[in-house]
This record gives sequence, structure tokens and C-alpha cells, in this order.
Amino acid sequence: MIRHKAVGVLGALALLPLVGCSSGDDKAYVVPDKLCGVPAKPALTKELLPGGDKLRVVKSQTANAAPDQYCTVHVDGDIELVVEGIWQPAGTTAEQAADKAHAFNSRSADEGRFALEDHKAFTVVDCKNTKYKSERFSIEARLIHSDGDMSKKLQRFLDPFSEAYRKTLPCES
Repeated sequence: MIRHKAVGVLGALALLPLVGCSSGDDKAYVVPDKLCGVPAKPALTKELLPGGDKLRVVKSQTANAAPDQYCTVHVDGDIELVVEGIWQPAGTTAEQAADKAHAFNSRSADEGRFALEDHKAFTVVDCKNTKYKSERFSIEARLIHSDGDMSKKLQRFLDPFSEAYRKTLPCES
């Protein structure tokens, strides 16, 4: 009788990891087609995010003379994706933006258009703004909780997102 109980307990314990895995990938939330006022492709955003029930997007900016812009995506109350925009001087490259953000082991991609890490991607867009004494704007997409190398997914997300972001900025012609 003890033997049968032990087998039953072991069988139940063996199933626990399967239950946890199957429910962790469910995404019951709806991904918006805009993140903090910037058009974003929901399919590309969704592949960056974990399973969960509720998604919330929060936009903020610093009070600096040239304000840094932040957008955080929360899933079930946890920050999962951070998009940060920073005004940069003329000639700033994606690699330089990554270095300024203290990125480690970043690698160049798409002929220098992107700088990638496993959980971060950087790019820059031209955007002259004399008020902010800037001619470029860097955009970083950073995952907070992720497993493995997500750099290619971040690059796929950031490619169209950065172009859409540029259109929302106060750039001078």
C-alpha cells in the first residue's frame, strides 16, 4: 500500500512541471497597435512578451532640457519591455548609443544600423532639433525577463518601430 502511494505521489510531482509550462505561454491580453503613441506591429511586440492576462503600457519622460523618453510594457504587473529614446549629437551611431547606455558585448547588425545584445537592441534615426541641441535620436528596446538570445526578435521589432517613432518626434527639416 505504501508502494502505491509513493508511485501516485511521484506521478503527480512529475506532472507539475508540465502544468506550469503550458499555462505560462498563454497570452490572454491584447497587444495594442500603438506603444506610447508610436505605431507598433502587434505580432512583433507580442513575440517579445511572456504569457499573462493583463497588459499595460506606461509612457514617461525625464525633465531634462532634452528629455529622455520612456515607454514600459507591463504584463500582469511586471515590467517586461522598456523602450527608451534619447536625443543624441550629430554622427552618433547605434554602437555609440549602446556604449553610452553601458551595454556590454554589443554586436553590430545590418551594416551598423543596429547594435544588439541578447536582451537589448539599439538604433538611431536622424532627427534634427535645435532646441535639444541634437541631430539624432537613439532608441533602445530592452527585455527585462527573457530566456536566451532575443536579439533577432528585438531587431525585427525595432526596425519598423524606429521608423514610426521618428515620425512622432519634433524633428526640424
